[in-house]
Amino acid sequence: MAKKENKEVAEVTEVATVEEVKETKKATKKTTKAKAQPEVTDEPAEVKDPKKTAKKAAKAKAEPEPEVKELPVAEEKPEVKVEAPKPVEDPVEVSVEQKLVALYTLQQVDSKIDEIRAYRGNLPLEIQDMEDEIAGLETRIANLKEESKKFQKEISSYKIKIKETEALIKKYEEQQNNVRNNREYDSLTKEIEYQTLDIQYSEKRIKENTAKESEVTIKINQAQARLTELKAELKEKKDELHSLVEGTEKEEEQLLERSAECEKLVEDRLLVAYKRIRKNARNGLAVVGIHNEACGGCFNRIPPQHQLDICTHKKIIVCEYCGRILVDKGIIEQYE
Repeated sequence: MAKKENKEVAEVTEVATVEEVKETKKATKKTTKAKAQPEVTDEPAEVKDPKKTAKKAAKAKAEPEPEVKELPVAEEKPEVKVEAPKPVEDPVEVSVEQKLVALYTLQQVDSKIDEIRAYRGNLPLEIQDMEDEIAGLETRIANLKEESKKFQKEISSYKIKIKETEALIKKYEEQQNNVRNNREYDSLTKEIEYQTLDIQYSEKRIKENTAKESEVTIKINQAQARLTELKAELKEKKDELHSLVEGTEKEEEQLLERSAECEKLVEDRLLVAYKRIRKNARNGLAVVGIHNEACGGCFNRIPPQHQLDICTHKKIIVCEYCGRILVDKGIIEQYE
């Protein structure tokens, strides 16, 4: 019994010692963890060296700061005010009577311009022809002078050739005096004869070119005389035309301005027809009146029905024979 009790006591003590060992291990672990963790203080963890910080600050001052490029400021665009579209105006209706009056007025103005230009006669056309002839004569004279220079060059080249052949002949004649046999003498004689023929041919060509050059010179002189004569006549014609134009120039300008104003009052379609008829007519009349129940342009009789239509001014009537636009006395009286 005593032995059993001793064993139980021994087991209890062992258990107690094991628990103590465990507690001691736990305590040691806590202390090691506490040592490993750094103590938290209010001061900074690392204290920087003041010398190093001063060097870094000096370097930062020495280095230039990067330039900051300013971005371009977008210019403010002016505000474009969009205007409201204007209302389309209704075209003013022009009556047939007004169209006929405008056409007759335009015809009378153009007829006066034709009279002024006819007063000048054919002077403008004559002046134009004379100017063309003068230009042709000038070009002809230039070509003849070039041809004359060509003949002169050929004559001078043939003269030089004659001198060269004469020198060769003298040379061959000197060689004949020092000939060793008859064969050399015969060959030199043939050469002298050939050079003599060459001289004769050159002289012939010189004569021909001289004759041609003299003919060209005569033509140049004739053309030059005609040119001076034409220039004198042209000056007289221009002075005469200037004196004629000077008296009617202002009147013509005024009539041209009035003609342009009258054309604005006529429709494009009618204006094209008017100009076409006026161009084809001999006297330049595209709008004519009725005289004794006949057309004022071709003098052919107009049927009564057409005369009635012309007098009512309901539409524009043209002559069946000549194609001219017809107007009655009422339109002529309105113009006058």
